[in-house]
Amino acid sequence: MKLICFPYAGATAASFMKWKKNFDEIQIIPIDPPGRGKRMAEPLYKTIKEMVDDVNVQLLMLIHPDEPYAVYGHSMGSIITFELLHELLKTEFPMPVHIFLSGRNPPHFKVEKPIYQLDDDEFIKKILEMGGMEAQFFENPLLAKMFLPILRADLEALDNYRYEKKKQQLPVDMTFFFASDDGALDIHYITQWNEYISGSFQMYSYTGGHFFIFNHEEEITKIIQETLSDNQEIIAY
Repeated sequence: MKLICFPYAGATAASFMKWKKNFDEIQIIPIDPPGRGKRMAEPLYKTIKEMVDDVNVQLLMLIHPDEPYAVYGHSMGSIITFELLHELLKTEFPMPVHIFLSGRNPPHFKVEKPIYQLDDDEFIKKILEMGGMEAQFFENPLLAKMFLPILRADLEALDNYRYEKKKQQLPVDMTFFFASDDGALDIHYITQWNEYISGSFQMYSYTGGHFFIFNHEEEITKIIQETLSDNQEIIAY
């Protein structure tokens, strides 16, 4: 089975490459949006719709309609996953056997204080507050020059994203991972992700901030492995 992974803001496919060692029969396929990684020469997208249209094309090249697959998305990747699956419903492309999301409020939550238009110093300050990056990274002029436009474009897409009511719930099972100290989440409302699907819903809580998924890599990948193994047995039966 293939696990398609959609990255968080500013990330590349390489962010999930180290997960591969934790899986046996599951093939990890991280997706690179334009403007980074192997697609560095391509222009950046600044809307979620552009990103969804792009990954839709990629997915159709990676997955055969008769092939079972699953999807994982962290933060920005959660919104991309959600909108992508609704696009797939329109074309009657088969849904994934399971989706795994993390680090993002439900789609109807608006960003209260957009940050993508802040000057570089304030912008970097906000990014560092989220955790997962060291200040020394931005002190390197070359890295800052390369990375800041990517991060700013992704956050522009997220800050301006507006949920549009859908005709139906997604017919999928969902597992949601979150961290107790994730400043990007309102943990009192994340259970509302359950309202967007018609399948089963499970949540797992961890310590840490927004990028807890890398501090708890083994636990999270174990849950994904066990969940998909159960699905493979049902499919085989």
